[in-house]
This record gives sequence, structure tokens and C-alpha cells, in this order.
Amino acid sequence: MKKLLLSFVAMLSIGAMSFAQSNVSDKTGFKSAEDSINYVKNTAYYKTYKKSNNYVDAYNFWKKIYDNYPAQTKDIYIDGVDIIKDNIEHAKTPEEKQKFIGELMGVYDNRIKYFGDDPDYGTDYILGSKIDDYIKYFGDKADYTKIYDWLKPVVAEKKEKTDPLALYYYSYSSLVKLSKDPAHKDTYVKDHFMVDDFYKQAISAAEANGNTDAVKNYEGFKQSAEAAFAASGAADCATMEKIYGPQIAEKKTDKEFLQTVLSLLGSVGCTESNLYFAASEAMYQIEPSASAALGIAGKAYKEGNTARAEKYYNEAISLSKDANEKGEVYYMLAVMAYDRGQYSTARNYANSAMANKKGFGAPMLLIANMYAATAKSVYPDDPIRQRIVYCLVVDKAAQAKSIDPSVTAQANSIINRYAGYYPAKEDIFMHPDLKAGQSFTVGGWIGETTTIRVK
Repeated sequence: MKKLLLSFVAMLSIGAMSFAQSNVSDKTGFKSAEDSINYVKNTAYYKTYKKSNNYVDAYNFWKKIYDNYPAQTKDIYIDGVDIIKDNIEHAKTPEEKQKFIGELMGVYDNRIKYFGDDPDYGTDYILGSKIDDYIKYFGDKADYTKIYDWLKPVVAEKKEKTDPLALYYYSYSSLVKLSKDPAHKDTYVKDHFMVDDFYKQAISAAEANGNTDAVKNYEGFKQSAEAAFAASGAADCATMEKIYGPQIAEKKTDKEFLQTVLSLLGSVGCTESNLYFAASEAMYQIEPSASAALGIAGKAYKEGNTARAEKYYNEAISLSKDANEKGEVYYMLAVMAYDRGQYSTARNYANSAMANKKGFGAPMLLIANMYAATAKSVYPDDPIRQRIVYCLVVDKAAQAKSIDPSVTAQANSIINRYAGYYPAKEDIFMHPDLKAGQSFTVGGWIGETTTIRVK
């Protein structure tokens, strides 16, 4: 093998010598013919040793290239990472290991220096790889403030074009800073939402280009960042109010800003905040939309202005293209009508809610409660028939949990309560026209049929 290697190097050296003698210039970076020969020879040696997994011998020849021709090719840095990592793993002493780790970090820094402007694998990509190894080798001693400072100017420059791993580490390092310094909270929230928006833009661009691998990659990092953010508990409504509240008056005509604020508040469940209401009002003046109308309606409802709330809930329904959203709004209208004692209207809204949002059990529970609340008024002079109404109440509660398992606990509570109000056997006996197991149509505004059960 050694004989073949020497022969191969000799051939490359002859070619390099003739090239260097005729073309020693700034383009090659070589100062002499000997320079070019040494470059080719040492490159051939280290690549051959590396190919045979002899990283110890590869290192010595690679180091000559790295030290003397750092701007020649990015392969020096790609290969160097592999070579140094193997030497780290096989270091004989802790001191030797630390020396190689330091050198590895330097390889990444020099790659940024000489090849950071690479259009596909530039500074952001290199930093992502560097940080991966930095965290791996430094472990608990890794300085996340340092990581944050490395990435901050890069993310600010490249925005949505930043490498996804670099974006993730920027958001994560900001979170770690928060864990050590509560005063960093507002900055972390801003960092997270900025990065999240960059992920969304990158995903949209990748989808437009049909790049499914990139979409999957960005979405994976985005989901990880979202999970970390949710676990952090940083984005409470008070923090969002503090960050964006002072900007609303100044930017009340800035459509993009208002859309961003409404989206962010919705993502962290702050749709009942004064900030959400203010942003909604401002947004509605620029461009009426379902989300803006919902914000206005929510504020009016909170303030007890039911007429205004109803107006804007209906506006939201007419503007919305989302069936689930429409279902939620119809349910709010049903609750409002229920609170006013307008049961027929409330039931109509509840049925519309379920027609739009499939598997929505809450409106059915509302109907069950309305039937229970009006049993006595439907049959004011007949306590037995009043009790039969509760059979229908139980029917509705059972139907609610059958279509929506999330309401099972509430439905069971209603069932257990009102099944106890069924008429007794002796009560039915006193009504010859009523029999257990018989169909019974409840009168009044209800007008639905149930089966008579007894306790």
C-alpha cells in the first residue's frame, strides 16, 4: 500500500510542478512551485490515511495543509473535523483531549473566516455544527451566553434564510439564559417568536419550491422550539402585554404588526387580554376580519355589552372561512342567549355550532342544561311529566359524550344528577297513560321525544 501511495504522490507532484511553474499566481495561493508540490503531496497523504481510517497519521499531514494553506479549499475543514474528532476520542490524556477540542473549535472558526460566505454552507451552517460539537464536548460547562452571542448577529443578518439548526440553537440558548436570569424573559419571548416566524417563512419557501426534505427539517426544529417554549411558561399574558402593549397606539395603522400581535396572543391563549382587544379594534379598522371581529366581540362580552358582542360575533361568522371557528362563535352566541333566558334561540345557535364544528359536545351539554332548567315551566302542573323531561336531559348528555369524549366528565355529572330525578314506578302507576319504556314527546318549546325511564 505504501508503494502505491508513493507512486500516486509522485504522479501528482509532477503534475503540480508543471502547473505551478507556469501558473504561480494569486489564484492558487501558492508562493512557489515547491509550495504547490507540498500541498498536493500532503493532501494525498492525509486523504489516503483518512480513507483507511488511520486518523492519527492523517492528522500530521492534514495539519500541514491546515496551517499553511487555510484558504485553499473547504475540504480542509470538512475532513479536519472528522480527523480531529477521532483524535479526541483516542486522546491518551485529558490534556491532549482538551488540546484537540480547542483545535476543533478553531477549525470551525477558520472555516467561517475563509468560507463563511459560502451561499449554501456559510457562517450560519458552520456555527450550527460548531455548537453541536461545543455542547457535546463541553457538556455542563457549555456557556450558552457565548452561544447566544455567536448566533445573534448571524440570525439578525440572515433571518428566515438562517440554517434551521442555528435558528434552533439561538432560541434554545436564549431560553437557557432565561433560566439563569429572569430579567431575560422579555427578550426570550421576542427571540422565540422571531425565530418561529423565520421557520414559518422558510417552510413556505420550501413548500413553494417543492423541497419536501427542507420542509420536514424546518418543521422538526420548529416543533422542538415550540415544545421548549411551551414548557418554559415564559409567554404569560402579562409579559405579552408588557412587550407589545406600548406599541399598539403608535402602530395602530400597521397591518403587519397588528396581525403578528394577534397571532402571537392567540398562540399563547391571551385572547381575553386588553392587548388582544386593542389590537383587534385597530385591525378591524384597517381590514375587517373574523379574528378582529372576535376580539371586538370578546371585549364587548367581557364588559357586559351583549348587543355589541352579538353584532361582532355575527360579523365574525360572516367573515370566517373556518368551519371550526364558526362553530365556536355560534356556541358563544348560544351561551349568551342562554344567559338571557332565550332558550329557543340558544338551541338554534347550539345546533349551528355542532353543524359547523364536528364532534363538538359542549353545545349539546348546553341544550341538556336548558331542558333541565325549563322542565318545570313546560309542565307546571304535572310533576310526573316534569320528571320525564329529565330522561331527555340524560339522553342529550349521553349524546354529547358519544360525539366528544373530551366532555365525558361533565356529561357523566349531568347524567348522574338527573337520572336520580326519574319518576318512580309508583308515580308512573298513577298515570295510566304513561309506561316505562314508552316513547314520550316533551311538549312546550322543547318538542323532542325520549323514552320513559323509572328509578
